[in-house]
Amino acid sequence: MVVKITAICPISLLKRVSDLLRWEYKSPNFKLSWKLKSFPVFSESSPLYHTNSEPEPLTAEEERELEAAHGRIQEICRKCQESNVPLLIDAEDTILQPAIDYMAYSSAIMFNADKDRPIVYNTIQAYLRDAGERLHLAVQNAEKENVPMGFKLVRGAYMSSEASLADSLGCKSPVHDTIQDTHSCYNDCMTFLMEKASNGSGFGVVLATHNADSGKPLNHIVTAVFLAL
Repeated sequence: MVVKITAICPISLLKRVSDLLRWEYKSPNFKLSWKLKSFPVFSESSPLYHTNSEPEPLTAEEERELEAAHGRIQEICRKCQESNVPLLIDAEDTILQPAIDYMAYSSAIMFNADKDRPIVYNTIQAYLRDAGERLHLAVQNAEKENVPMGFKLVRGAYMSSEASLADSLGCKSPVHDTIQDTHSCYNDCMTFLMEKASNGSGFGVVLATHNADSGKPLNHIVTAVFLAL
């Protein structure tokens, strides 16, 4: 099953939450009282230009809306868990993605723990420069917390909007400069995830690709993955 967080949480709130998460990353002493346990959603190379000044805290109404959104995704996760159906959480552009990653990972901690295989899968967009770093950080933390984790690996779909926003703010696009850089990032992430899955470490992988080379089996890895072409 696939879900878009933008369907269960207002986009304006996802932007606000993403801004606050970015500011928390910039300012370690800045604390978010409403934040649930999650995995890292930023790396050293993550774009932070969306948030140039300290955001206003969530209002009481926004906190209620966020709690309601958490309730919706948790109910979907619960139904998937009961039916033993994997849940793939879709990705969006970087202005929203921190909040989506946060909700995906907090849900994974709740519903993947103590399971042989993950229910909740987050999406990694390989056309982003920080994709590999963020993936490794999430995996490191999942292993540390003993939480099986699933990932869907895609290239990405928001090249124009990412470039336009970054340019309007006088910043470099968060997307790789060349298609080959994206292919290399995708293949590196794919190899890393397939090795994790083949080691029986509780990782699930979905490879979403139209690229023939990325769809070829890796001879040196015994894979235990879902392959979506």
